[in-house]
Amino acid sequence: MASDVPLRGPPEPGTRAGRFHTVRGPMGLSGWIHYPAAWFRARSGRTPERPWIVPAAVGWLRRRIRSDWSILELGAGRSTAWFARRAGRVISFEDNEFWAGQTRERLRALGLENVELRQLAVEAFAVEVDAMPEYSFDLVVMDFLEAPSMTRIDVLKPAMKKVKAGAYLLLDDSDRPGYAEAFRLLDGWHFRKFVGVKDGWPEACETGIFHRPH
Repeated sequence: MASDVPLRGPPEPGTRAGRFHTVRGPMGLSGWIHYPAAWFRARSGRTPERPWIVPAAVGWLRRRIRSDWSILELGAGRSTAWFARRAGRVISFEDNEFWAGQTRERLRALGLENVELRQLAVEAFAVEVDAMPEYSFDLVVMDFLEAPSMTRIDVLKPAMKKVKAGAYLLLDDSDRPGYAEAFRLLDGWHFRKFVGVKDGWPEACETGIFHRPH
């Protein structure tokens, strides 16, 4: 199943050996348990309204998010309504006009009024996050499309300061070699790794959730 260990520097990335491997190694038991359902949804074209991360990570979050949580979501979409149904407040950044519009319509249709959706250029994410109060979120979700001048690591640097003591930061695709710096920045946080096949995606991925110590 998922691992949960204190960080001691970045895991060394390897080479993806096949579609059921990440760059850090083969998909484990948890990923195979969830794979048949993911395969069926991909074949049938049924995409559930939930975060586009490893399915086991979705289940882990479902069991932990509480109605009084504040969530900062960097990258809106199907996940926004999913978080809004479970948390007390969601602030969501999105740079893509289409996805921002689709997300607003979906929230309106569901009658969800606890989301502040900000549409802004991805290059502005780090500055906007930096201006927020420190230690103010129970969960920060980093799953946005990057730009050449603004990566998830650039935004993680201010975002990690916004996570409450004992709270969480999610970095999707955390096995990418380009995200190795995240493990140095979050040294001392606990890391929980989820590996599996995302909805409608043909190969294994990794979703990492970092737990800030109390």
